[in-house]
Amino acid sequence: MTHHDPIADAKAQEATQNFTFRTATVEDLPAINAMIEESLRGLALGTGFYTQAELDGSIGYLFGADTLLIHDQTYFILHPTSSPSTISACGGWSFRRTLYGADTAPGRMPESRDPLKERASIRAIFTHPSFARKGLGTMMMRYCEARARERGFRGLEMGSTLPGVALYEKCGYVKSGKGDRVVCPNGEGIRIVHMVKDPEGWVPGGGETGGGDGEKVGRLDRLGAE
Repeated sequence: MTHHDPIADAKAQEATQNFTFRTATVEDLPAINAMIEESLRGLALGTGFYTQAELDGSIGYLFGADTLLIHDQTYFILHPTSSPSTISACGGWSFRRTLYGADTAPGRMPESRDPLKERASIRAIFTHPSFARKGLGTMMMRYCEARARERGFRGLEMGSTLPGVALYEKCGYVKSGKGDRVVCPNGEGIRIVHMVKDPEGWVPGGGETGGGDGEKVGRLDRLGAE
């Protein structure tokens, strides 16, 4: 039985040059948020990981654009080469300590990370349902990883949704044993899994980075290893 290789799919897609990256702008925010909702409702619902109520509570609160990444010019849109306004996939990376989440999510930590001691975070990668299973999400991940490395970061981390864990494991990320449960305004809790991807022999120093202290908007429960 052949095992699906998302990296190979992404490389094959990159070679076609059918899709192009551009840096997202403030003007893109409404379209980005609409696309993230379409992605979650079209791809995450029905997987058995999140219920309708969990998605209803989390979309626009936990899941959505982080405008700080837009201002940092570290959030990107992947679009058909012939149609720059079409968002096939979106995603970014960050040198700030916030690990995941929209502007309204708890645990905002805008302080900058030290690339010599801390990991960069891969942020908010979503694929539009119309462009799913074409390698575009992994293509976006590879692009963001490359941009982070250009800025001197070697280690990478992310707060993954439950449906994304298996894909990211195939892309070299491993579960750290840490995670969060974000309580949304409607009382539903969304589990986020902390994952890391470090080069061999590199160990982060200067303390742990994570999703925040949970004492700001909403509530954020720390979860231990499963």
